[in-house]
Amino acid sequence: MPFSIATLFPSKKREKKPEEPIQQDFLHGILETEELNSIYPFVWKENKSFIESGGNFIKVLAVVSYPKEQKGNWLSDLKRLKGNISFVQYLEPANSEGMIHYYNDSIKNKDAELLKTRDPATRIRLRSELESAKYQLNQVLTNRSNFMYLYTYIFIQATSPEDLRSLEDNVQRILTKLRMKALNPHYAALMAFWSALPLGDNQLKDYTYQMCNSETASSFFPFDDSEICYLSPKSQVEGINKTTNSLVAIDYLDTQRTLNQNMVVIGTSGVGKSTFMVQKILRCFAMGIKVYIIDPENEYSHIVKILGGEVVHLSSNSATKINPLEIFSTEITDTQDFNNEMEFVRDLVKQKVQRLKAFFKVLKADLTQVETSILDKTLTNLYNRFSINEDSDFKSIKSIDYPILEDFYHDLGELKQKDSERYEKIQDFYFILESYVHGSNSLFNGHTNVNINNSLFSFNIKSLQNEVDVQAACYFNIFGFLWDEITKNKNELIYLFIDEFHFLSKNPDSMRFFYQAYKRFRKYNAGAIAGTQQIIDVLDTEDNLGAAMIENSHTKVFFGLDNKGVDDVVRKINLSFSDEEISLLRAKRQGEALITYGSQRAFIKVELTQEELRLWNKKRYVEKYGLDPDEIPDYEERIEMTPIEKEEVRNFFL
Repeated sequence: MPFSIATLFPSKKREKKPEEPIQQDFLHGILETEELNSIYPFVWKENKSFIESGGNFIKVLAVVSYPKEQKGNWLSDLKRLKGNISFVQYLEPANSEGMIHYYNDSIKNKDAELLKTRDPATRIRLRSELESAKYQLNQVLTNRSNFMYLYTYIFIQATSPEDLRSLEDNVQRILTKLRMKALNPHYAALMAFWSALPLGDNQLKDYTYQMCNSETASSFFPFDDSEICYLSPKSQVEGINKTTNSLVAIDYLDTQRTLNQNMVVIGTSGVGKSTFMVQKILRCFAMGIKVYIIDPENEYSHIVKILGGEVVHLSSNSATKINPLEIFSTEITDTQDFNNEMEFVRDLVKQKVQRLKAFFKVLKADLTQVETSILDKTLTNLYNRFSINEDSDFKSIKSIDYPILEDFYHDLGELKQKDSERYEKIQDFYFILESYVHGSNSLFNGHTNVNINNSLFSFNIKSLQNEVDVQAACYFNIFGFLWDEITKNKNELIYLFIDEFHFLSKNPDSMRFFYQAYKRFRKYNAGAIAGTQQIIDVLDTEDNLGAAMIENSHTKVFFGLDNKGVDDVVRKINLSFSDEEISLLRAKRQGEALITYGSQRAFIKVELTQEELRLWNKKRYVEKYGLDPDEIPDYEERIEMTPIEKEEVRNFFL
């Protein structure tokens, strides 16, 4: 019977009314008992060392011993351990005055003991304890830290006793590595359970208290930046985090986190740099990003053709031409205001002349200031002769309306009769230019006949690998052409893959132009993915432009390097590397790299998906999957999606 005041003072007329069972029937009718059973455990059993709650098995470990020394984020291995694990801590202030007296007396006693003993082991132990006590006392007296009590519990949970034991073994293994000791509070599992809940009810203080200063306590806070996982529909997956086994995913379009979309990929031959570049090309293309590629080693032509892209093969006397004298874009690199259209056009021509002087310095590395001045004047006159000046309407000028290298060569030759003094100054360059006009290196002489209409476009210049100067000039010319293509449209997302970009570092002027353009990719909603094996050449550039370019990249990927390469990276790039990171770079493990994204960094393992591997490396595909690489697997059969999810995928747009 329910208790009430009326029960104490019953009236004579009071009749006992029967309880109405209809209320219970009503509740049973409206409550979902299955849902309640899933929320509230149908069993609660306290065992000697663990608790069984519903279908879960719970154990709470009490930490009773800590290492003598620690560093920031030293518990990261424990916090990254897979499984249902919670790390619970209590912090309470301690009496600092009492600790000052304690350490003061302790120092006196240790000094006295040190004078009495001659045993080497005892003396070493006493000196260590003495230094520790002096340090703690100094920290408190100088107000650098305070004392507090620390209590730590580790809450582990599994769905079976076997899984619980396995999880506990893993936890204890990590604790041993960290020089910590955790006990299982037998016959106090319930008290440990309540202590580990976020209720502020610490019932095992006597088991777990540990005195420490605030500096030590701060080392328990999880300041850990090794997790780089920003998932969104526009994120790009770069690899698997070796430490946490989670995805490394970055949304490069998130301007709040990503300062620019530029990336450098550095690594010696055979460590997986090309595989990473291919992975990135495939995933960018799949996301609808327009992709341009400069391919000095003909590594990407195969994949570009499979995807329906276009490959342009350039050789010394190739029929495909990119006219270095053509102005492809009306975008001024240097941001400034112009009073009128004539001033704008004048500056546009001037900008092109400056770039051509850098191009000519690639053809002749020792070009003097006098020679450069003569070439500058001759180029300006040449553009005027072809009516490329203030009166020009660049929208109506076609490729065939521009002068070509042969016209420039002709104007230089005329100086022999018109101005012999100037001709003598540039005679050596004139003879060098002849081979690029009438000789075997005529790939620069002609009107541009390349039209980029494909969303995947690659320039293959492997045929020039035995002609270093020609290859470097061609690389510079292609980069300038593609840079102008990018600046034409700020609304279209474009990625330019620049492999072996150290070719541009061979000449200070070409490297300077590359660096200035590289910094401005962000302005045009574009990204540059620059890769190289020759990191030493890049870092040895004039004015440290190579190091500056790497530092300007918000994302950096370091594969294995030889010893000198590692030393140069550590010394010349404004990044601090840990001993573990340096060891990884020296180890040169295939497919493993260090990725830095802003201030965050992680070790990654590059793994191609099944389809990516089928397209890229048929031999490895057969070895790994045992399937015919010429047959496309039915991937749709593996996808389990609800009808709503399928509809969302069909209607998804970037």
